[in-house]
Amino acid sequence: MTRCIDRASSKMNESWNPSPDPSCGRIDLSPSSALGASRRERLSFPLSLREMVGVAVFIAVAVLTVASASAQHRMRGIPPPAMPPTPGIWGKTLVGGQLGPWFSGNLQDDFVQSDVRLSASGTAFHLELFYQPHLTGALNLDLNFGAVSRGDLRASVTGGSALGNATLYPLGAGMIVFPLAKKEKTRLQPFLRAGGSLVIGTERLDVVTQDLYAVGTASRSRTAWGYYAGGGATWLLGTSMAIVGTVKYQYVKFDQELFGVRDYSGTQVLVGIAYLYR
Repeated sequence: MTRCIDRASSKMNESWNPSPDPSCGRIDLSPSSALGASRRERLSFPLSLREMVGVAVFIAVAVLTVASASAQHRMRGIPPPAMPPTPGIWGKTLVGGQLGPWFSGNLQDDFVQSDVRLSASGTAFHLELFYQPHLTGALNLDLNFGAVSRGDLRASVTGGSALGNATLYPLGAGMIVFPLAKKEKTRLQPFLRAGGSLVIGTERLDVVTQDLYAVGTASRSRTAWGYYAGGGATWLLGTSMAIVGTVKYQYVKFDQELFGVRDYSGTQVLVGIAYLYR
């Protein structure tokens, strides 16, 4: 078999030529010729040993670079491991609510008119929600919102009576301190609370005659500045939950009567639950 290159057309072709003719203008590239043997060597080993080593090193470096970049990308997508919850109350924020009675001895015969008599209970249940973010050390901010209904009030007047209710909404802001907060193993954590408050009072009054004939309904609202002070304790149930007990005095006195009463000050005894977190 003879492999030839046609000089005129520059095309490679193969043909059976047992007796190649040099005058045909073709160069003999058969394996038996010197040129054919040289070309066979060049086709069998296109790269030198040094070039092959260089290519291998380049491919290895490229693969390692891509693998490292992919690993770093995956690591950036994985959040750091969460810190284990710490015991105690030091440095934590408290969120929760409390419920209990509000004792007040001022709801009696406080009308200006002598022919009016007010009958109402001096005790009503008070609901308080609080948010106490940590400030520094053992000191937390004390933000609270409450609601207390004085229940059904009855005022006896000449020729009839007035039925209604009064509701108070205290909004307080102050400070709370935990003296033993640094002692993480102490489950009972006492505290002191104090601050100022804005109290909004609403009144609804239904006036009826002795024969139960309705005369009309009236409603109005009052606002007053006050303060609160007291203390209590939290009993830690774990790292994030606690039972809270509070005893505090709430001062509130309106400039004008709210259902015939100006002074609604009293003592609150509250029990509730709190969630703790950092």
